[in-house]
Amino acid sequence: MKNKISLILVIVLLSSLMVACGKNEANVGNEQTNVESYSLEGIKNKGKLVMGTSADYPPFEFHKMIDGKDEIVGFDIEIGKYIAKELGVELEIKDMEFDKLLGGLSTGMLDIVIAAVNPDPERAKEVNFSDIYYESTHSVLINRKDEGNIFSLEDLNGKTIGVQIGTTQEKIAETKIEGAEVVALSSNSDIIMNLKTDKIDCAIMETGVAKAFAQTNNDLLVVDELIIDSGSEGVAIAIKKGNDELTEKINEILAKAKSEGLIEKWVIEANELNELD
Repeated sequence: MKNKISLILVIVLLSSLMVACGKNEANVGNEQTNVESYSLEGIKNKGKLVMGTSADYPPFEFHKMIDGKDEIVGFDIEIGKYIAKELGVELEIKDMEFDKLLGGLSTGMLDIVIAAVNPDPERAKEVNFSDIYYESTHSVLINRKDEGNIFSLEDLNGKTIGVQIGTTQEKIAETKIEGAEVVALSSNSDIIMNLKTDKIDCAIMETGVAKAFAQTNNDLLVVDELIIDSGSEGVAIAIKKGNDELTEKINEILAKAKSEGLIEKWVIEANELNELD
């Protein structure tokens, strides 16, 4: 009888130990899940940096066939790769429509957005922004056959103007040009097609992007005399609102890249890659 009682006690004791161990493991798991995946610690824990972009914006980000494979390239992509390397993690790129990117940050689907984003005050209410990594202005892209018809912002009054939806260029067309019919499209490739088929009179794009499209489309032309200042100093990386530790780390990495002359190098390489057939 005593042996049976002893055996029962041993079983009960072992069961209690197993339950306790299970609880401890569960607590450890809960502690790990309490670290947001998009935080600096969370990114390092998962070993991956998820970057959102909109790859129709050369030379910042665009698709290119390389060795028979469709790849996303551009100097924004090189910046993303550099940040991931400095953090010691892999880079995962999600190609999305531009107006969906900041929402991807708020839901935690994306860790960062690198997509030539202008850090205007309205966007700054929704997300953190890094330091400016590229100074930018905006230009007007037209059909070459219309050369000589547009020299100033006033010449755009009443024109049908193509812009990418959700961009600074859309705000410029809506607020700075009188009587404009603004055609907001989801991609720059759609804008180019509309411009080539005379469905719009012109397009407003970031200067580097407008020049990139003009370089690869002989029938298009950038109006050199017309440079539009949006009031923004340039473009920056967007990070989830309140994610200050990651923002500070990214600023450190950007400063290092600038000091090494890498951003200028990547801009040149991206423009050269865009010019290749």
